Amino acid sequence: MKPLSPEILASLDLAPVLDGLPLGVAVLDRDGLLVTMNAALERLTGFARDEVAGVPGRHVLRSGLCHKRTAQEGPADTDIVNRHRRRIPVRLHSLPVNDASGEMRYRLDLVEDLSALKALERRLEEPGGVGGLVGKSPQMERLMRLLPAMAQADAPVIVIGETGTGKDAVAETIHKLSPRSREPFVRVNCGPMSPELLEAEIFGRRQPTGEITPGAFQRAGAGTVHLSDIGELPEALQVRLVQFADEGLIRPVGAAMDVRSQARLIASSPVAPEELVRAGKLRRDMAYRLGALRLDLPPLRERREDIEFLLAHFLELYAAKFRKKVEGFTPKARRLLLSHDYPGNVRELRNVVEFAVMVCTKPDIPPACLPVHLLGHLGLAGAGGE
Repeated sequence: MKPLSPEILASLDLAPVLDGLPLGVAVLDRDGLLVTMNAALERLTGFARDEVAGVPGRHVLRSGLCHKRTAQEGPADTDIVNRHRRRIPVRLHSLPVNDASGEMRYRLDLVEDLSALKALERRLEEPGGVGGLVGKSPQMERLMRLLPAMAQADAPVIVIGETGTGKDAVAETIHKLSPRSREPFVRVNCGPMSPELLEAEIFGRRQPTGEITPGAFQRAGAGTVHLSDIGELPEALQVRLVQFADEGLIRPVGAAMDVRSQARLIASSPVAPEELVRAGKLRRDMAYRLGALRLDLPPLRERREDIEFLLAHFLELYAAKFRKKVEGFTPKARRLLLSHDYPGNVRELRNVVEFAVMVCTKPDIPPACLPVHLLGHLGLAGAGGE
């Protein structure tokens, strides 16, 4: 049976066929311009096929890999960024459609959404507890009991904890346990941007054409907006958030009217709200709105019974990731790890174990495989032995 020529292919009404496929499909011409795409890819990218016809494919399948893609390459895993700036893990496979002379006339990009698979992999990496939180101490058990109840509420939440204690993981866990779990979770760091850019990033911006460039609240829809480092938020934007907390209304930059948002607000900070108020970094009315549901994450030095449990957890995780036959720590290395205060908390401990597993060539990790900065902090730089 001869393959269909591009002319016959172009004459067929393929839209119902493509729309019936569970994978996203983009049809591109030899110049990489989009001819059409199916309904699955419309849902994945947020773009309608009619509005992007004739647009370079890389502007719709936005990924560094797509810029270099050829039809001869095999499947590859990558991320794309959709219209609402959501990063989606996908598997991309390109197929050529050649004419009778063997010259490529069209290219089919098949796009498989890997979000469910990646979520399952993350769940398999979790040894217990809730979400990405790990621990057996009384403080962590109490925290894990509180999270499901907080997830069912709609009131704003504030999560307090030092760097590395897991504020992002707690915020995302609340979202995943909530009835909003199928909606987007959008995180914005309030620290590194100028006030003007931050305002647009949170509330969106009205363009001269009248179109709204979506901010965090628009992208979240009925999901969750997580604002980290809330103490860095300018006062004027705090006033806007108080209005949202009271009335559920936001106003995009440049817009004349308020719009309603169904998103839930979660804020986080390394500093307690009352300290931020005293320092003049947080409005008192904003602190009141956030104070109803509050979680204080204990630093690792205050739950030392979790250190050994975390060491074992991350050792197993990274041994599997790096395919290393690493089974434990030597007695001396274990004593060093258990005596450290971990000012970077769980993140620091995880990084220490990842480094040690990566460089170790023995079944048990000796002190020589621990990071130099850790040994230097303990006054043991250059330590070796078992």
